[in-house]
Amino acid sequence: MAISVAAVSYGVAAAAYTLLFGLLFAGFRGLSRGVILLLAVLLCAGWGAVCSLSNLWPFAAFRWLVPLLEFLRYAGWLSFLAVLLRLSWPHSAAPWTLSADPWLLLAGLAISLTGGSLVLTTGFGGLPPLLGFAGLLLASLLGMVLIEQLYRRVEPDNRWGIKHLCLGLGVVFAFDFYLYADGLLFGELNDQALAARGFVNAVAVPLIAVSAARNPKWSLAIGVSRRIVVDSVVITGAGIYLLIMAIAGYSIRYIGGSWGGALQILFLVGAVIVFLVALFSGSLRAWIRVFVSKHFFSYKYDYREEWLRFIGTLSATIHGEPLRVRAIRAVAQLVDSPSGALWSTNEHGNLILAATWNISFPGTVTVPADTPLIHTLRAREWIIDLDEYREHPERYGELSLPDWFDRLRQPWLILPLLLQDRFQGFIVLSRPKVRREINWEDRDLLKTAGRQIASYVAHLDATDALIDARQFDAFNRLSAFVVHDLKNVSGQLSLITANAVQYRDDPEFVEDAFRTMESATQRMNRVLVNLRKLDSPLATTEPVDIGKLAEEIAGGMTNSRPIPRVRIDTPGLVVDCPRGRLATVLEHLVSNAQQATPPEGEIELWVAREGGWCRLEVRDSGTGMAEEFIRERLFRPFETTKGNAGMGVGVYEARHFVEAIGGLMDVISAPNEGSCFVLRLPLHEADSAMSVGDGNREVLRG
Repeated sequence: MAISVAAVSYGVAAAAYTLLFGLLFAGFRGLSRGVILLLAVLLCAGWGAVCSLSNLWPFAAFRWLVPLLEFLRYAGWLSFLAVLLRLSWPHSAAPWTLSADPWLLLAGLAISLTGGSLVLTTGFGGLPPLLGFAGLLLASLLGMVLIEQLYRRVEPDNRWGIKHLCLGLGVVFAFDFYLYADGLLFGELNDQALAARGFVNAVAVPLIAVSAARNPKWSLAIGVSRRIVVDSVVITGAGIYLLIMAIAGYSIRYIGGSWGGALQILFLVGAVIVFLVALFSGSLRAWIRVFVSKHFFSYKYDYREEWLRFIGTLSATIHGEPLRVRAIRAVAQLVDSPSGALWSTNEHGNLILAATWNISFPGTVTVPADTPLIHTLRAREWIIDLDEYREHPERYGELSLPDWFDRLRQPWLILPLLLQDRFQGFIVLSRPKVRREINWEDRDLLKTAGRQIASYVAHLDATDALIDARQFDAFNRLSAFVVHDLKNVSGQLSLITANAVQYRDDPEFVEDAFRTMESATQRMNRVLVNLRKLDSPLATTEPVDIGKLAEEIAGGMTNSRPIPRVRIDTPGLVVDCPRGRLATVLEHLVSNAQQATPPEGEIELWVAREGGWCRLEVRDSGTGMAEEFIRERLFRPFETTKGNAGMGVGVYEARHFVEAIGGLMDVISAPNEGSCFVLRLPLHEADSAMSVGDGNREVLRG
């Protein structure tokens, strides 16, 4: 059995309405107008299915079932239109009255006449059912009237939400009006028009779906990917273009005579080139995105997709692209802008040009904080549309643009970057490839993106400031250490000067003075070496015999009392480290011990082996330190118990150095019980591999 065109036509309509019903039902929210829309779509699906089956099998039940579903289908759509018209009426908030809602009365009258006509009609076979044709003709006419009234009474700004519904149902009612007018005139329906009726109804389904998606109160929650729609439009357009070009090429060959084949090949090659240029055109794709968003979706953006792309752009690193440049690119992609520039607030409140993207901007530009541009952005928190500003400058008050704006490439929008109540900067975006209007949706999305970018920029500015602070801190710390060493050298030289007049003829004093000056010279040379090696103070290491170094330090610090003594339990222990830096650390620890210990007290440098470590202790029997001071203040910079005589950086630098070479530093002390600084230094590899005895033990004094 051959399947008729009518059966396929109504089958397609049934499938389309069934799919629409599924989408509507999945997002159903229980609103009254949503119920009516669901019923109307369900009745259309049933009507299409029964009409399709009636063209396949001549069952007797179809004689009365087809007219019944025809009536119910009209009743559903007329009721839905009447409810929408009722909601658009200016007095819709008032109680219902016939005088206030005349279109409800006309819709009810049309439904009654249609139902009565079809009840008196036994179907489309037999005698010409003129009464049924007249009722359906009236119903289709009333449907077109309701659509016209609905479109005219809705505010122009809101027509974008119903225009697709009006277009789809208008086509259906207009086709039915033609079908039944022709049938009433000739006494029977046109078979070809009747067969195509299902296809006409199926075409209206996508238009109804678009309007439903733009009106959430119709209980529809359809989520269609904009990327899929854009790609579908591109593919469909490409297919249509290639089909037209193929037809044109065949026509050229047909009418071109002997030149036809060559002209056809030339034409097709040119058509393919044009096709490829258009396919990879950013301007064309931007225009398609704007067209699809404007005409097929209730919102201009797919916010989930846009935000994921926005965050992905900010988070991704492309060939070391700086964060500020990625921030410009991320916000520019939201509105298809090809380039932009970012100004960021510095510590003085002025704004400096921090980054550019796809813009050649020679030199730097600083915007003072007291300019009208900054006042406007800070006070109003507006996105400045420069096209609107040029056409209606009065809307922006006292705003005036700086002269350097002329150096930008087609500036379009100025986006403020706001972090809570703090003005962090602004971004200037260039005009997109396709002209587009900025509405409330664009502004809300850009403001949200601007706040997100402001947090990124603020974090980056804080990081840069922290890096600068650390560099200054390193410089200040070095200066403090230099001053500390200079203070020690100055103390040694002052001691010689103070006693020179009285003991200048004493050979022992002269010899001791030379030793002191030699020690001061060595100390200053070490300071100069450390300054030259500031970038990598531990880069140059050498094997250092700790026992010999301890004896050298003790021998060079005999000018003060008590004189330190050295005890070496394990001779020959070698450590890889900068010798001068370690000598400076030991000198400082011994100097501190001498200042804290009375002349009759004791100071000892003890060297021993402890596993893979060289244990070096600096012990004294001086005043000691409190537990709270050791725990909270001893190893912090610029903390001292010496008053104005100390800098408070020696112990801090000592611990920093010991840990830098892989060692450890501890301290044991109590008030009036002396102190013991314990340095554990990693042994030289050859020494650490040797077997170790266990005869040495730590002995603490006091």
